[in-house]
Amino acid sequence: MDENRHAGLDPAFDLSPFQYFLDFLLVPWAICTLIAFAVLGRISLSAIAGWVGAGVAAWTLAEYWIHRAIFHGNNRFAPMHDMHHRLPRDMIGISSLGTFSAFAAVWLLACAVAGEDRAAVFVAGVMIGYLAYCAIHVRFHHHGPKAKLSRYVAFMNDHHSGHHRGGKGNFGVTTPIWDFVFGTYRRAS
Repeated sequence: MDENRHAGLDPAFDLSPFQYFLDFLLVPWAICTLIAFAVLGRISLSAIAGWVGAGVAAWTLAEYWIHRAIFHGNNRFAPMHDMHHRLPRDMIGISSLGTFSAFAAVWLLACAVAGEDRAAVFVAGVMIGYLAYCAIHVRFHHHGPKAKLSRYVAFMNDHHSGHHRGGKGNFGVTTPIWDFVFGTYRRAS
C-alpha cells in the first residue's frame, strides 16, 4: 500500500484488518452477556423483547445523528470520515475500544433511567442495531457491486451510494426512516 495513502489521518482511525473486524467478535459476545444478565435478573421475555426493540430503534436514530452531525460536522471525526468517502474500501474507522466506550456511556445513562437489568437489554438492542450497521456497511464497501444482496440491502446500498456521491443526505445506513423524518432523503440516481 502507498504509505502516503492515509497521510494526515489520525493513526487511531487507521485500523488493521484485525481492529477493523474485531467488533464482529466482541459485539455478539457482549449482546449475549447483557441478555443473560437480564434473564438472571428475572426480567420477563416480553420485557426483554421490548427493551431490545427500543434499543434497536434508538440505534437507528443515533446512527443517523452520529453520521450527520459528528462524521459530517466540524470535529476530530470529520477528517476520518472524509477519508472514508475518498477511500471507502480502506479500513478506516473507530476501534472497538471507542465503540465499547460509547456503549458503556449509554449503559450508565440507561441504568440511571431504567435500572441495571433493563439497561442491559436496552444496550443489547443498541448493539444489535450497531452490529447490523457494521454488517451492512462492510457489505457495501468490501464485497463489490456484484455481491448478491437482498432487496432491502440492495435498496440501502443505493441509498448509501447516493450519500457517498454527495454527502448532503442519505445519512442512514441501516434504515432510511430518519432521512425521511429529517428531510435528508435523496433519491438514488
